[in-house]
Amino acid sequence: MNDFKLIRVERIENNGKKELLIHNPTTLKLIGAGSQGAVFQLDEDICVKIYVNPNAATKEGKALEAAKDSHIVPRLYEVGPNYVIMEYLKGPNLKDYLKGKQDIPESITEQIIMIRKELKRVGFIRIKTSIGHFVVTKGNVLKAIDHSDGLTMNDPYNPKMFRDLKKLGLLDTFLKQAKKIDPESYEEWQKNIDFNAI
Repeated sequence: MNDFKLIRVERIENNGKKELLIHNPTTLKLIGAGSQGAVFQLDEDICVKIYVNPNAATKEGKALEAAKDSHIVPRLYEVGPNYVIMEYLKGPNLKDYLKGKQDIPESITEQIIMIRKELKRVGFIRIKTSIGHFVVTKGNVLKAIDHSDGLTMNDPYNPKMFRDLKKLGLLDTFLKQAKKIDPESYEEWQKNIDFNAI
């Protein structure tokens, strides 16, 4: 189980582009990689994220701890010097789930709004929520991942999610549904996000 401590990740620059270099001498399956690190499956229900920057592991642990009672993030098991052990969420990310769809289900819009509000309620000041950072779990229940800057970087209106939805041709539908479901959030976005620039 402690094999994961042999794994090393580093960010390198290759032809002017940053890449994640993963050294995995174990048999653990790589299930995801991003700019901050790589995620490996430890067993059916648990995974570990190994970070390039140990500080990011600490921040992610604190963020998951802050949101632990809301059930919108993976369950946290352990925070180490450069890793976080957490619940493995089974299912596609929302970006893949919505690809090729003509419409966004209203239940998904409702959950996105609820998660964003819940992140604020538990103290998050960065509400990035890229649609790639939502996992569609059993029963089409959304959970949010990748929160290392959630408590430390002040960015409550990051447009990434809206940009993602626009690329999929679903932004107008999402906003129409949001206006009906939660007019308050809708108005807040209209005041703070330049949708023409997205």
